Amino acid sequence: MKQPALNMTSQPILKADYYRDNFLVLIRHVRQQYSDLLTETEHHWLDTFDALSLDGQLLYIRLLSRKGPLFRQQKLHYQEISSIPAACDELVMAGFIIRQPEHGSAEQLGALFTKPELLELFPALSPVKQAKKNDLLTALHAFHPDISDFGEPILEVCHTEFLSVLLLCFFGNSHQDLSEFVLADLGLYRFESYRIDRFQRLFTQREQIDQWLALSQLADEYQDAAQRKDREQILALSTQLPARVDWPPLERKRQRLINQLARDIERLGVTNPDHLPLALSLFQQSELPPSRERQVRILDRLQEIEQALPLALAMAEDPVNEQEGEVADTLLRQLRRKQGQRTTPRRKPVFDEVQLTLPQQAQRVELVVAEHYARRGWTACYTENALICGLFGLAFWDIIFAPMPGAFLNPFQRSPRDMYQPEFAEQRETLIEARLHHIANGQWQQWLAVYREKEGLTNDWVNWTLLSRELVEHSVAAFPPDALAQLFQRILFDPKSNRSGFPDLILFKEDRYCWVEVKGPGDKLQSNQIRWLTMFQTLKIPAQVAYVSWADATD
Repeated sequence: MKQPALNMTSQPILKADYYRDNFLVLIRHVRQQYSDLLTETEHHWLDTFDALSLDGQLLYIRLLSRKGPLFRQQKLHYQEISSIPAACDELVMAGFIIRQPEHGSAEQLGALFTKPELLELFPALSPVKQAKKNDLLTALHAFHPDISDFGEPILEVCHTEFLSVLLLCFFGNSHQDLSEFVLADLGLYRFESYRIDRFQRLFTQREQIDQWLALSQLADEYQDAAQRKDREQILALSTQLPARVDWPPLERKRQRLINQLARDIERLGVTNPDHLPLALSLFQQSELPPSRERQVRILDRLQEIEQALPLALAMAEDPVNEQEGEVADTLLRQLRRKQGQRTTPRRKPVFDEVQLTLPQQAQRVELVVAEHYARRGWTACYTENALICGLFGLAFWDIIFAPMPGAFLNPFQRSPRDMYQPEFAEQRETLIEARLHHIANGQWQQWLAVYREKEGLTNDWVNWTLLSRELVEHSVAAFPPDALAQLFQRILFDPKSNRSGFPDLILFKEDRYCWVEVKGPGDKLQSNQIRWLTMFQTLKIPAQVAYVSWADATD
């Protein structure tokens, strides 16, 4: 059974000014969707941009898209722009760039130049010429250089915050940028068609946009502080968190940041227990996992067992996801033992196992095992998560891309915005229940029809390079429909977590099939793999774990 080959056709050649076309698409989309939420200043900025010459627009977009905000004018070289000096003059007149800004620091200005250039410009640095560039910039600061001392025009691009608004309105998040357009331009991704209009938009109030951008700025500051391991800054940021909001998308974003800050502060409590109450109070403001787990663990450390037990029980009785349920069981056992209660030993899961001793090869151990089974007459495919997830994507394709408020904001989405949130199943409950019923009863048999119609289109659940038509055909003929529906139902309970952990190989021989999880030397089963293997046992789906050891080369 062959896997589909990658599409190696030549990539299209982009126009020199392709990025302007993409920027105009961005502007047009946001104006259509959010014109009523843009400020007068933002409308004026867009109108001013529209009035720029072609060269002015091209240069401004180039500068907006690069890491700035400072640039050396003489280092700007773009063949598609006929006169960069003239374009700079126009942008200065429009207020889109500032020439020779007054507030640039010595470090910011010096970072634009190479180390040899700095030593030539500032001979006084010669005593530290062997220093690293960062140390050289620190030394430069002591001389308080003026911008004119750098001997050439320095530009500062203005209004970058307006681009942040456009990108947020277009993508519905603060991490995607104009590079997404290029992937589509190059033909690397082809996207499904779905309805996008003002009635389906994400933001309905300007306040939501401003709050989102402010929270994103706070999250960026946290990431910077975490990377630098700046404990004081992390503690300071915990006091700057905004209050709880009623709008679920923004509140989830806020709670994700709370969890990150609280976890770092909890770690500080390892050496200084005084930080634990702050971490606990932060986690108590979040409902997202692992908030409840961390609260229980902190209460345990604070010897507040009577407070920890009810929370652990709540986790066990109504877990947010299966991982939280497993953790709750562990925590309850620990807490009860500390209270002097006896606990029943946990039964270790037992799976069908096979021990294989195989000659070591350069390729992945999963492929070595696949060849082992192929020599024994099985058709072996290394699919890992791609098979069941791909079948799920085919079975629920129309439901995944069904129009829902706030689900689709732009033409470049692999899935709806709520795909990995509880709202996905809640808002589509009737459609999902009907589809599961029809799959379980064998009444839904559109696998290959959907495959033919959608092949190559981007879907977050379908990996076309691993999901061949032949593999789909073999799988749906072999897998019991009711078992397949139950696998899908488990995915839908927690799509983010349950889309992984499937066995590595699927084997077919005549009317038989078997899943195989491959474990190389020293490897062991992960929690999500154990959960899927346990469910396979419950559904009587044939599966085994192959533990591999390498044969001695002299044998």
